[in-house]
Amino acid sequence: MDSYLLYSLIVVAIGIGWLLGRWERLRGTAKPAYRGLNYLLNEQNDRAVASFIQDLEVNQETLETHLALGSLLRRRGELDKAVVVHENILTRARLGRDVMLGVQLELARDYLLAGLLDRAETVVQELIKEKGPIRLESLEMLIEIYEREKDWTKAIATADQLLSAGTNESVERAVSHYYCELADKALSAGELPQAEKLLDKGECRFAANARICLLKGHVAFVSNNYQKAINELQQINGCDPVFTQQSIDLLRQCYEERGDGFAEFGDYLARCLETNPSISIVLAMADLRREHDGDEGVSRFIADYLKRNPTIRGLTRLIDLHMDNATGVSRENLAILRSFADALVAEKPGFRCDECGFSVKKMHWHCPGCHDWGSVKPIFGLEGE
Repeated sequence: MDSYLLYSLIVVAIGIGWLLGRWERLRGTAKPAYRGLNYLLNEQNDRAVASFIQDLEVNQETLETHLALGSLLRRRGELDKAVVVHENILTRARLGRDVMLGVQLELARDYLLAGLLDRAETVVQELIKEKGPIRLESLEMLIEIYEREKDWTKAIATADQLLSAGTNESVERAVSHYYCELADKALSAGELPQAEKLLDKGECRFAANARICLLKGHVAFVSNNYQKAINELQQINGCDPVFTQQSIDLLRQCYEERGDGFAEFGDYLARCLETNPSISIVLAMADLRREHDGDEGVSRFIADYLKRNPTIRGLTRLIDLHMDNATGVSRENLAILRSFADALVAEKPGFRCDECGFSVKKMHWHCPGCHDWGSVKPIFGLEGE
């Protein structure tokens, strides 16, 4: 990848050299034209960038070259150099207003990626006063800034400004998660009525958000309203079945606090298994059936499922059941087999983003890769669910 980027920069440099050479020949000299290229070929990148900025005039003909260089430096992570390139355009260029606004937006992006959120916000706050596409792009960037700052109230207000230009499902979904973030904070502070109000607002923005059902279940559980918690949590299977596994532990606690209804819990899990085959659901059902069916019956139940949907997690539970009833060499061999199975999945991710493919071991409602909301879901297959 580094070689590819270097070659790309060389191509840009050659183009710059040609343009400069043509201009310099008209003035009787072409020597400065190749100075930046020489620095680049000698891997003196800092001096190469400085030379390009110094030698290449910023005008309508060379603007694309400057912007390409700035974009390339940003992709390489050399954000300080990208900032210098874009600031140089703003300082030296005398171009149309729309062009200069676009360069300001590029500079704000440099600041954002560099973590200079206050600078990025200052630039973007001015750009949202403009009209047309630049305003919408600026609002999107401002939302991203507030997400990074975890200022969910400002993120909601900015998203509403963006939505005033037209409905956007991805933005509405994001807003529902902003309310979830606020509700989660209120829940942690013991402000249960406030948390419930925030979740109601989030549900109005995007009703298919499984996280809302999960948090409403938590609020009801903490309030000792176990039946309401059960009702809320069971809605996840109809809302977005792939997130059902996130609610199983809390559902079990609800039924334990009630002291009854385990048959009802088992029936619900069975229905979930029909719509969304998952080893987490199977193992929860196995725990419920163990007291009634015994280890042998539960082993048959898990084995039957694994024949249709093999998973390593299911295999390890099956091994554990047999180890409980084995002794001597048989138990030792099963322990070895289990350690091998554990090693196979030890470093494997359990969740993956549907949008960008970013993989993580733990659940994230906000993708660390593409920053989409609600797109990180359990991985299904041999090494997952």
